[in-house]
Amino acid sequence: MTTFHRARSEEQRAVRRQSILDTAAGMLDEMPVAAVSLNELSRRVGLSKSAMSLYFESREAVLLGLLTEAAARYRDEVAETIAGWVDRSAPAPARARQVAARLAATFAAHPMLCELLSVQHVILEHNISVEVATGYKRSSRDAFHWLAARLGDLLPELDDERALRAAHMVIILVGALWIRSRPAPSLLAAFQADASLAFMHPAFTEAFEAAIGTFLQGLVAETAEAT
Repeated sequence: MTTFHRARSEEQRAVRRQSILDTAAGMLDEMPVAAVSLNELSRRVGLSKSAMSLYFESREAVLLGLLTEAAARYRDEVAETIAGWVDRSAPAPARARQVAARLAATFAAHPMLCELLSVQHVILEHNISVEVATGYKRSSRDAFHWLAARLGDLLPELDDERALRAAHMVIILVGALWIRSRPAPSLLAAFQADASLAFMHPAFTEAFEAAIGTFLQGLVAETAEAT
């Protein structure tokens, strides 16, 4: 544990905030999101809970900040390669499947992002002020539009509205399938003991690729029917 003195400049406050986020990220390597407590986080950072409130109003606000950072890292990484995700001479259904495969692989490579997305509605978006909620949702809005623009470039058959629907569904499916692919130990044992239950324990990458691939192909077909 590191003991900090009071941050007096904006630069010092930024360093302190980043230290808190980095410490929370380290805790997620050891435990599920639900087990991350403000008490333990403040102990590891070396600040009292009252001092922590100068930087984040709650545990959930810390984790939302971590989610925002993780999403930004994902976008920065993907931005370097996404233009080459598809064979642009291929028909739209084939490109939709190519996009689905790359989305599945890239999200699977960012487990903390997927973990946080899987609990954002049931855990992270509670116990926060309107100010924090507004800031987070505006950041999410911009991220949706960024992904929609990239999907529209890879699948120009989609209009703006359908590209945005596709981006939204990507995030919904990441969260839903990530948490379903990581059941509690008792459920995992049940799945392993009874083969008839195996379909209820999907592998994240395969399930996400199939689901978003089907959704993208459906949007392409829907657009074609509308024109």
